[in-house]
Amino acid sequence: MAKIYIDNAKYMEFIDDIATQITIQRFGEDTYAPSSEVGQEHVMMFQEDAHDFYNEQYEWVETILNKTLNIHSNEHFDGDSREV
Repeated sequence: MAKIYIDNAKYMEFIDDIATQITIQRFGEDTYAPSSEVGQEHVMMFQEDAHDFYNEQYEWVETILNKTLNIHSNEHFDGDSREV
């Protein structure tokens, strides 16, 4: 099966959406906390444990796309497959 390449921004957005939803399901209201940076307290960020979990989920979803569906980002497109 030929590799399918999609726009990198769409590829990353898709993976991020799924990883974020899985993280929110896992951590619920403990997913986000205000930023600890001075002047950025109004910005909500993943809590440390949720962020670590999100990173694992992002990698997992990306692996499924690559290995199971043979879908890849066009960031390093080699021109030898189908680009969508």
